Amino acid sequence: MIVLENDNDTIVAISTPPGEGGIGIVRMSGKDSLDIALKIFVRPSEKANDKIKNKTVPRRLYYGYIIDEQGKEIDEVLLSYMQAPYTYTREDIVEINAHGGIVPLRNIIKLIIRKGARLAEPGEFTRRAYLNGRIDLLQAESILSIIRAKTEKGLKAAIQSLKGALSGEILKIRDDVIDILSEIEVDVDYAHEDIDFGSENYQNITRRIKDLKERMDALLEKRIKGKILQEGLKTVIVGKPNVGKSSLYNYLIREERAIVTEIPGTTRDLLIEYINLKGVPLKLIDTAGLRKDGDKVEKIGMEYSKKAMEEADLLLFLLDASTGITAEDKWIYEQIPSFNRPNIIIILNKIDLKKEISKELVQGTLSCKAVLETSLTTGEGLEQLEEAITELVFSGVFKGEEDGALLLEARHGEIISQAIVSLEDVMKALKEKYPLDIVSIDLRQVHQYLGNLLGEDTGEAVLDHIFQRFCIGK
Repeated sequence: MIVLENDNDTIVAISTPPGEGGIGIVRMSGKDSLDIALKIFVRPSEKANDKIKNKTVPRRLYYGYIIDEQGKEIDEVLLSYMQAPYTYTREDIVEINAHGGIVPLRNIIKLIIRKGARLAEPGEFTRRAYLNGRIDLLQAESILSIIRAKTEKGLKAAIQSLKGALSGEILKIRDDVIDILSEIEVDVDYAHEDIDFGSENYQNITRRIKDLKERMDALLEKRIKGKILQEGLKTVIVGKPNVGKSSLYNYLIREERAIVTEIPGTTRDLLIEYINLKGVPLKLIDTAGLRKDGDKVEKIGMEYSKKAMEEADLLLFLLDASTGITAEDKWIYEQIPSFNRPNIIIILNKIDLKKEISKELVQGTLSCKAVLETSLTTGEGLEQLEEAITELVFSGVFKGEEDGALLLEARHGEIISQAIVSLEDVMKALKEKYPLDIVSIDLRQVHQYLGNLLGEDTGEAVLDHIFQRFCIGK
């Protein structure tokens, strides 16, 4: 467990990526942020900073210099001060916009630490925003999704989560759970009065529990869509050497990334690129050509290829139309896990040469989602391939915004699944006409799970695991 020295400490970190850049930002948060800043910041017109503290107006930029204890200028900067509670962390925040580069930024950090701040832990600024009640835990996690978004649609979904889309759905479900629990409590409280609430009440509660389960099932479905939006659908290009895999990869990413030669085994490692294909996010992977015989390095690459095929959401399997289906092609097909074969689009490439096989023959020989014909030399069929990917695989998943994909982390999926199991137990208990006070036990468990999603009564170990994934400075 990460032990934070003191939540009341003033913390500091570099908030911009390391390396050279036009601007580097040093961020402080805590009650002493402004005092520390004014010990090291000098405006051209002011040399005695104790005279200007009260003149530092929040949400304005101030031009000046960072100076050390000897009066030496470290950098020319812009300083901004944001006053609590109207800040990211709900604490006083100071940001120093310095010149980008490791040396000036590190010197500023060292100086600030000498003046009383401490270096922030990974994600500690966001953790303070959560602990201070500015955001709930789901919103905090969505910030990481924004930072890591690989696609425009993934970014949009992450922003919706930050604005409370997921939290809102969870809160609505939890409110309904509370309503049902309240109704059960009334029944239990009046049980000694010999009032018979009858089977109608059981049926009503069962109906409402079923509705809750359906809504939570829908959340899990949205999680699948959200994962694809965030990471891109893992699309793996496979086939024997020199069948056109790297040419297809280069075409889809619109640049010459993969080396294309007539020498078998040119691609030894996985090439990965995130692309947006007609509005569809793809994580495109070019694999090493698969063949039984190969040198030691090639075989290592082929092991990577096999692992990629196991994890693929979509496989683009290239065949040479000028040779037909060879024994080597059949061997490669057998390497694809059987559970993933329905996710194959077979591409008959090199149709500009004499064709030795038809689409119909391929469909009758190899199980797949579709068979398409292309020529990566002439460009024939490539537009149709792009259309096929969007139509055959993603139909109804990415079109329009009505799908409401949500970015759920593995933690969210696990907790929601546990809550669904508890709801199923509630439904079984109601069906067997168990006493309502017994039924309420599992329903209270559902309430607790939903609270855990929002970050209520969440242990330090869980918080550490979540915020450790953030960078220092966020």
